[in-house]
Amino acid sequence: MFHSMDFTLRKYDALLQAFQNAGYEVYTFRRYLQTHPSVRAPKFVILRHDVDRLPENSHATALLEQQRQMCATYFFRRKPCSDRSSVIVAISDMGHEIGYHYEDVGECKGNLQEAWEHFQNALAHFRNFAEVNTICMHGAPVLDYDNHALWNEHDYRSLGVIGDTLFDTDYDDVFYITDTGRRWDGYKVSRRDNVPQQQDWIKRGFSYHSTDDIIQAVDSQQFPHHVMMTTHPQRWTDRPLPWIREFLLQNAKNVVKFFLIRIKKSKQEE
Repeated sequence: MFHSMDFTLRKYDALLQAFQNAGYEVYTFRRYLQTHPSVRAPKFVILRHDVDRLPENSHATALLEQQRQMCATYFFRRKPCSDRSSVIVAISDMGHEIGYHYEDVGECKGNLQEAWEHFQNALAHFRNFAEVNTICMHGAPVLDYDNHALWNEHDYRSLGVIGDTLFDTDYDDVFYITDTGRRWDGYKVSRRDNVPQQQDWIKRGFSYHSTDDIIQAVDSQQFPHHVMMTTHPQRWTDRPLPWIREFLLQNAKNVVKFFLIRIKKSKQEE
């Protein structure tokens, strides 16, 4: 009964199988960037994981992907709740890509010069354990700092970074879907994990709530053919107690984010 529920490893594996059966090529973010659009697969999914916390959960999803001969991208934060060198090395050794999940502007309370130094130090740290040349911002929805502000004054390419998931993905071509909010339509309660094309996709019917909704769309050939899919592996577990805790915690966070979004809109309308 428990394994039939959403956000279990069994359900995640069923999602991977659906993509496999439907003929999707699985890309890391790096591979997407390094493959010219003219030679990309007709159907592909960029598998991306934001390791916000509980890195051992990421090790579990990485094993599932390895068993299916898939490689994904894992973005790690420079925080004790995410940054675990043994897990990073193990995931990298499976063939997966390691990236930096940056939040330097927030860490430095808006000081962009300190944030730039913090970013460089963090990038050098992760490069001790794996090749790292792609990045992705951590949204930090409770804070008012936008970590993308760092690029108003600095250039990540100067450090050998080949791409940021927001700036270097063609979202006019690539459909973006994420489990932010522990649901696949979490854009409704997300402050930053969204892209401008979201409303166009909704109008075209590309909106899904559960993992089963996605699997059904993939199975029936009704799912977009070019996709970036982001999961937060902390949410995916076959252990009942951690599953329940994440369920309750995320529902509480969604309420907070909903009101933060409402407050922001009210200020903009004033």
